[in-house]
Amino acid sequence: MAIVGIGTDLIEVKRVEAFAKKPGALERIFSAEEIAYCLARTNRFEHLAVRFAAKEAVYKALPFDEIAFRNIQVKNLENGQPQVVVDDPRMQGFKLFISLSHTSTYAVAYAVVEK
Repeated sequence: MAIVGIGTDLIEVKRVEAFAKKPGALERIFSAEEIAYCLARTNRFEHLAVRFAAKEAVYKALPFDEIAFRNIQVKNLENGQPQVVVDDPRMQGFKLFISLSHTSTYAVAYAVVEK
């Protein structure tokens, strides 16, 4: 396998908090599962922000464009490790790696795509 794309994104948590207050905003970007996971957390806006950063990083790393953010989903394995699932037939044969981190102020994500 070879690396075919990398992407990174950094976002302020405050920007996502302001965005999240708009009616229907979360549903345009996040899956129902992602929204439920984040809103169940004490620091919900940090979790939303890091997932938004992950979607941006993956979008930048993919070797094709025109994919909806809702088709890029961030999930956690039982041990807490983040995993990204991209619902798109063009992903066949690709492997995706993601790293996420956040503070109360910023969220960052880094994505690598291999084929």
